[in-house]
Amino acid sequence: MAFALVAEVFTVIAPLFVLAGFGWLWAKRGRPFQVDSVSLLATNIGTPCLVIHTLLSTEIDRTMLGTMLGGSIAAMACFMAFSALALKLMHLPVRSFVTSLTFPNAGNAGLSLSLFAYGQPGLALGILFFAMSSLGNWTIGQAVLAGRGQLREVLRSPMIYATLAGILGNLAGVELPLWAMRSLQVAGNIAIPLMLLTLGVSLATLKVQDLRNGLILSVLRLGLGVAVGFGLSALLGLEGAARGVFLIQCMMPPAVVNYVFAVRYAREPAAVASLVVLSTLLSFASLPILMLFVLS
Repeated sequence: MAFALVAEVFTVIAPLFVLAGFGWLWAKRGRPFQVDSVSLLATNIGTPCLVIHTLLSTEIDRTMLGTMLGGSIAAMACFMAFSALALKLMHLPVRSFVTSLTFPNAGNAGLSLSLFAYGQPGLALGILFFAMSSLGNWTIGQAVLAGRGQLREVLRSPMIYATLAGILGNLAGVELPLWAMRSLQVAGNIAIPLMLLTLGVSLATLKVQDLRNGLILSVLRLGLGVAVGFGLSALLGLEGAARGVFLIQCMMPPAVVNYVFAVRYAREPAAVASLVVLSTLLSFASLPILMLFVLS
């Protein structure tokens, strides 16, 4: 029984390590990889198609849909409140680090693990968390960093409309023609491989320049993920795949886009890069334990 569980965990996490590892090796060997272009392709085409296809082809209980959306928002609020308090106690600039500690890598890593662990139902639930995290980062996150929101950027994001279309279509029981669903499926299949390759390339190119603060904040991020994930999942009464997906998403490291925002608004980019790299490595190292617990 124990061997079967370990084997199951390995099959879940191996694709993430393999694809991210390919991206890391590709970058380390100096091969060309246009991160901006690939990210746009995955974000503007692959992911929206994946979202619509998954939400329209997966049966989700309406109560669970609302619970996951509400739980995701509550998780972000808890992350922001607790991390702001911790940063103040550590005398670190709240505005520079609070968004990185609040918004996890629910896309590249979180969606992949949700899919590998629970199939299409898990992916659908993971998408709901990812959508709330992305919306929060592009609005509240940038408002914290820049002193103003970026509503125009949000309104131009295909992800927002894809999520709304998928949720409303799911609730209304919309059935698209077979050719349309297959087209969405084929286009959506590029999203997760491209996101994992990009994650690997990003880890290879970002530099750790602030080891001390990077390690401290990485441990803080993992601790917040554990505390908030277990606390809210118990409070919301989540079970099975919903509980597993919620825990996975809460325990993911900071999203790489947080570094992009830190550079854009000159908010300690070197320290944020260190946080992203070290917390990702720490998260990956703890993945076997997390998945053993989730899948058991």
